[in-house]
Amino acid sequence: MPRPKDLGELRRFLGLVTYYSRFIPDFSSKSYPLRRLLRTGERFVWSAAEEAAFVNLKSELCSDRLLIPFDPSKQVILTTDASPTGIAAVLSHDIDGHERPIAYASRALTQAESNYSQLDREALAIIYATTHFFNYIFGKRFVLVTDNEPLSRIFHPDRPLPQMTSSRLLRYASFLSGLDYTVRCKKGRENENVDCLSRAPASTSSPSLEISIDQEINALHAETLLQISSASITADIVAEETAKDPELQALLQELKTSRKDSPYTVSGDMLFRSDRAVIPKSLQAQILKELHMSHLGVTKMKQLARRYVYWEGLDKDIERLVKSCESCAKVRHSPPKAPIHPWNQPDENWERVHIDFAGPFDSQFFLMCVDARSKWAEVRMIHGAPSSAKTIITLEGIFSVHGYPSVMVSDNASIFRSEEFLKYCKERGIFQKFSAPNHPATNGLAERSIQTLKRRLIAAADDPTPLTTKLRDIMFRYRATPLASGRTPAELYLKRRIRTRLDALLPNCKAFVPTKHTNSRIRSLQLGERVQVKIYAGIHHSWQFGIVLKKLGNCHYIVKLDNGRIIKRHINQLIATLVPKKQVTFSPLFPQHTMGVPSSAGAAGVPPDYQLPPTHQSPLAPSPPQVVRPTQSPSASSLLPHLPRNRQKPTYLKDYVVFK
Repeated sequence: MPRPKDLGELRRFLGLVTYYSRFIPDFSSKSYPLRRLLRTGERFVWSAAEEAAFVNLKSELCSDRLLIPFDPSKQVILTTDASPTGIAAVLSHDIDGHERPIAYASRALTQAESNYSQLDREALAIIYATTHFFNYIFGKRFVLVTDNEPLSRIFHPDRPLPQMTSSRLLRYASFLSGLDYTVRCKKGRENENVDCLSRAPASTSSPSLEISIDQEINALHAETLLQISSASITADIVAEETAKDPELQALLQELKTSRKDSPYTVSGDMLFRSDRAVIPKSLQAQILKELHMSHLGVTKMKQLARRYVYWEGLDKDIERLVKSCESCAKVRHSPPKAPIHPWNQPDENWERVHIDFAGPFDSQFFLMCVDARSKWAEVRMIHGAPSSAKTIITLEGIFSVHGYPSVMVSDNASIFRSEEFLKYCKERGIFQKFSAPNHPATNGLAERSIQTLKRRLIAAADDPTPLTTKLRDIMFRYRATPLASGRTPAELYLKRRIRTRLDALLPNCKAFVPTKHTNSRIRSLQLGERVQVKIYAGIHHSWQFGIVLKKLGNCHYIVKLDNGRIIKRHINQLIATLVPKKQVTFSPLFPQHTMGVPSSAGAAGVPPDYQLPPTHQSPLAPSPPQVVRPTQSPSASSLLPHLPRNRQKPTYLKDYVVFK
């Protein structure tokens, strides 16, 4: 460290030794000759006394009373700083809350580095310190101390890099990511030890890793300049014009003195933003001409420019150039489509409908009518080319079921704009809305429905089913298929689900649920109860007797007639009775006919005094009676029908006893 040349350098040196004064014995006496020069009105005269004090204090800074050996078990602190002329670092241990230096390091800046911005010089000091003391800090967690607040954020190991960061800082941060450290920011006036070393560097050291990183960045900048160079524009010309541009020169001076973060990098006599060269105003027109050489268009020109050059308003200048180029205007693409303004959701179903024609398909045209709220669709086929008259007739068929809508949306086809159709809508209070010419997206609801119908018809083209049947099946399945809302058009329009063939796969629970009658006083019959049954023969009816075999639901019963037939009857066709089943006998008192036995029995040659036993016959028709052995002729009184007492079972009790 050379002796101070003025009061400024002297103050920095005294700041360094004062930082470690607690470890220097008799510091006040040893530093007095130098501190005396700082008095107000004192002339700066460097005599033998001042030189002796300066040399003595330098020796103390390097003595074993101040420096300590490196101990891997102790906390390591790496402090860095930069000045316009040099960079420096101090490696220290934290001993009882005090920094004890292990080693000092400093070097002067190269000519190119002296042109760096202050932020880049501070970052360069960090890279220099970590490479110089690499063997001490690699694989060991250490504390990195800097007096630059932006760098403490940019190089923070646990934070993402800011988007607007220069390429040099990005590469420095990439190198530091391989080290294990924490960042601490120290105020500048508290960083006097390393600040003095940076302002009084020893000399330019041999090339190290930070020099290699800068060489890499300079190579990238040189490649950028090579890409934008032409016969009329070279790197030297860009540098010359940069020196003439007042705005860029003001930015250069600000970067060299300011400690704020900036996306700009100084390389040589030029400015770079990331890897892009900042072009002065005098060269911007020529650069634009170079970019527009092959009429790439706005997008491609912007993409190309963003790789090599930068200036404020570059994108707007490119757009203005392309718009003013006649050759580009003749081949330009259509503008990007504006978002479709959505239709307002109607409050009621069938309030607004969208209509359109599809076809021809198999010589048929299809009129599509879609409800805007529920998406319920009605489709009708029209044979031959559609006209206003055919359209009106077809719509009348649809509106006769659903009623007239309030609003009807269609395209600008002459069918919908004819006087006949306009009059039809006006007389029925239908307000017409038309989509923009050649812009079917305005009537997108009907358009999408038509496209869906076309795809379904094309998919079923090989099916021999008639077209009307195909259309019916397509619309039936469409109405039963859920929309994006999760509900089907039928649910939204009819307020209920419609059953399809797929419902047959599920049990039909409704078929087994008894009907709930509002009238709870329906007559009821018991099993085995005697009843009169209404028997129908053409338009005439008669009553026969039988017993209840089975009850079906609340109103239907299975009854067995006395003649053996088993039939089903409604409660309205049944009457409870006490008439018993008559025994079939033959007697002179009852010729040809007894209770419930056809008169044809006597015609079969059976004597009247023969009794028919119980027969086993079909429930539908009695079989001919069998002949039995004759018995003794009964008395007249015994041939009278025996009427046993028959009590009707109480219907309001479950348990009962019948007394005979």
